[in-house]
Amino acid sequence: MKNVLFAFAMIVSAGGCAMSPAPINNARSVPMERVFRADALPLANNARAIFVRDAGFSGASAYQHLYIDGKKAASLNPGEKIEFMLAPGEHVFGATPTDGLNTRSLNALNQDLKADKTYFYRIQTEGSSFRTTVQRFVPDYQ
Repeated sequence: MKNVLFAFAMIVSAGGCAMSPAPINNARSVPMERVFRADALPLANNARAIFVRDAGFSGASAYQHLYIDGKKAASLNPGEKIEFMLAPGEHVFGATPTDGLNTRSLNALNQDLKADKTYFYRIQTEGSSFRTTVQRFVPDYQ
């Protein structure tokens, strides 16, 4: 019986660490003090990239730092989003959690953005590995 209770407790606690995609409409905007990229490109002839961090418990106390083309662009809490206007062409997106010991590597996603298009990206922490990834997705409302 002890083993059954222990297994049940482990399943319940693992479920508490689950992350879920944050709906774009419900995600909060990242405060300006955590936005480090200051490009002010116009909407016309540029690509729009929207990044949303998953909502949930896993790694909730640590920021996920978004990098665009190797430069820190923003630091996101769970359930936050940020939007950037980017020049068309090749871009590299990556994210990594706050890590004082520098033990985490940046997982990168290469993308070829087209002018006048909108792209959506999810910043997520994967299961028990706690690996951070950036994935492109299509929101439910489109």
